[in-house]
Amino acid sequence: MAAEETTSGKRQRRRSPEDPGRRRDPVRTRRAILAAATAEFGAHGFDGARVVQIAKAAGVSHQLITYYFGGKRGLYEALSEQWLETSMPLTHALPYAEAVQRYVQMAHEDPDWARTLAREEFGARPPAEDDRAAELFKTVEELRARQARGEFRSDLDVGAVSLAFFAASIAPVILPWIAREFTQQDPASQEFTDHYSEQVARMISALAEVAFGESAAVGESGEETGSAPGPGPGA
Repeated sequence: MAAEETTSGKRQRRRSPEDPGRRRDPVRTRRAILAAATAEFGAHGFDGARVVQIAKAAGVSHQLITYYFGGKRGLYEALSEQWLETSMPLTHALPYAEAVQRYVQMAHEDPDWARTLAREEFGARPPAEDDRAAELFKTVEELRARQARGEFRSDLDVGAVSLAFFAASIAPVILPWIAREFTQQDPASQEFTDHYSEQVARMISALAEVAFGESAAVGESGEETGSAPGPGPGA
C-alpha cells in the first residue's frame, strides 16, 4: 500500500478506491456523486462537465467515479437510468394529464436534469440513447392505447402529443425568460409551477375524444347545432 507524507512529517497510508474503509457506505457515496454530477451536467452539459469538479463537489476522489461508474459516460448513463426509473412509470400509473402535471413539478424540483437534456449536442448520439429511446417508445405505445380508449382524439398523432407535452413540462426551466414574459410570473416560484402544471393538465384533458365530439356539434356561428331550442322571449 502506498504512503504519503503529511504536514507533521509523519507518513500515513494512502487508501486506494478499493479500500473497504473508503467503501464503508457505498450507497451514500454513489448518491453524493450522482447529485454532484446532476448539477455539473446541468451547468455544462455532457461534453463540458469535468469529472474532477464532480468529485470535488461530492467530496470524494475522482478515482471513485471510475470505480463506481466507469467514468463520465457511465455516470451520465446512470443518471439517465435514474431519471427513466423515476419518471417513466408515471405515464403508466397515472392518467396522462396527471402524469404530465407531475412532470412539470419534477422539472421544478430537479431543474438540472432538464438543463442537461437541453445541453445535449445537436445531431450527436447522447450517452444511454438506446435505453432512453426504448422507454420513450413504450410511452408512445401507451399513449396509443389510451387513444384507443378515447383519452385522445383519434385525429391526433400521439408522437406529436408526446413531444409537445414533454417540451411543455420542461419549458419553464429551459426557457425561463420567455415563460416569465408570457405569464408575467416568476417561473422559478412554486406558485407559478402549481398554476402552470394545472393549466397543462387542463389542456390535455381538452384533447379527449368526448371533447372532440362536443366541439363538432358547435356551428360556425358559435351556437350548438342539433340542440333543443331555448326559451322564447316571453319565457
